[in-house]
Amino acid sequence: MDERPREISYYEHEAEIARIETHSRRWMIAALIAFAALIITNFGWIVYEMQYQDVVVTESTQDGSGVNVIGDNNTWDNP
Repeated sequence: MDERPREISYYEHEAEIARIETHSRRWMIAALIAFAALIITNFGWIVYEMQYQDVVVTESTQDGSGVNVIGDNNTWDNP
C-alpha cells in the first residue's frame, strides 16, 4: 500500500513530454480540420439553397359561373 512512484531520469521525462506535445498537436490539427469541414459544408448548403427562387402560389376563387378571373386582362366579358 505504501508504494512510492518510480523515479525516472530527466531524459525519460523530456521524451514523455515530447510525445505528449506531439499527441496534443495532432488532436489540435484534427479538431481544426473538423471545424473547417463544418464551416465549408454549411457555406456549401447556403450557396446551394440560394440558387432557387421562392415562388408564392396564391389560390383564386371562382366567380360562380365556372370561369376563374385571374389578372387584369379579362377578355371574357369584352369580345
